[in-house]
Amino acid sequence: MIWRANLRIISILTTVLCIGTVVTDWIGIFHHKSQNGISAKVGDNSVHRSSSIGKLSMLYGETNALYERALAAHLPHNQKFGYSMYVLREKTLPGYWSKPAFFLEQLLAELALPEDKRLKWLVWFDGDTVLMNPKIPLEIFLPPNNTWDHIHALVTNDHRGLNNGVFFLRVHEWSVWLMTACLGTEIFDPTVELEFGDQSAMGMWVKKDRFRDNIIHVPQRWFNAYAGNRGDTDGLFADPLEPQSKVKLNSIKEGDLLVHHAGHKSLRAQRMNPWMDVAEQHLPQWELDLNETTYVQEIEEFWGNEAKNERKRMDDLIKKETQKELEKAKAKAQKLLEAKPGTP
Repeated sequence: MIWRANLRIISILTTVLCIGTVVTDWIGIFHHKSQNGISAKVGDNSVHRSSSIGKLSMLYGETNALYERALAAHLPHNQKFGYSMYVLREKTLPGYWSKPAFFLEQLLAELALPEDKRLKWLVWFDGDTVLMNPKIPLEIFLPPNNTWDHIHALVTNDHRGLNNGVFFLRVHEWSVWLMTACLGTEIFDPTVELEFGDQSAMGMWVKKDRFRDNIIHVPQRWFNAYAGNRGDTDGLFADPLEPQSKVKLNSIKEGDLLVHHAGHKSLRAQRMNPWMDVAEQHLPQWELDLNETTYVQEIEEFWGNEAKNERKRMDDLIKKETQKELEKAKAKAQKLLEAKPGTP
């Protein structure tokens, strides 16, 4: 019960701070219209709000032409389906903690509107994602009927656990508490090891009883795919004009929404450029109509069959991760013991 009380205190403090930020942004919106928009470098988001889904991203610091191109690739998609897009242009917190803070800010801004004026979902896109097919509506990924009204988050896992390069959150108070919990992780537990910062924090909280029943893990390839192996490459430098040489469940295939170039930061530009070039050419083999892709059948089968097994899948994953952590701790303790003077 103590941790719940601590979390509530952290939540209240963080929420108050973020509300102040939102108010400040509303006051300053006429002076710097691009701050909460996609920015003047890409376009004005204000003409796009006919969809109930909004997009979020962040790009700040020195101008990065490649990332600006990746943002610009969203424009045809936004215009076709009426998506508004909000991009954080100034760093607010160390590391990548600006990400959950900005998401929280946007959630609070939407919840401050009359219900009939709000967006219903917000989708995060990391800057190293490249939108490959602007013909795919984000709506197809949403929970399909009233049976799934309790689902407030759509997330994906890779081989390391949660990858939050792209994820969906419903505009709902539940989402506010999730982002607040993520932001307060290191205060809640100063000893916690967060290998990937905010991503690790979110990965921890989505497995907690407080949140897990309102989250579903969907196939990574749907909207957070990796490049995989194409042609003679080893996966790091996959060529989008070459066929897949090794099929993996999380590898992008022609007609899919996007590709995410996670990790290997020093090689990112080299990896992203070929995909960015193809995206800008709008090649027909990549920009398939929805009915030409496998999405409709896959999504229908997932919600009809796999989705109901979410709890068991997560129980198995948590058990596996717990065992892995125990083995890691045991190995660390053994190493320390062997390092002591006089230890045989």
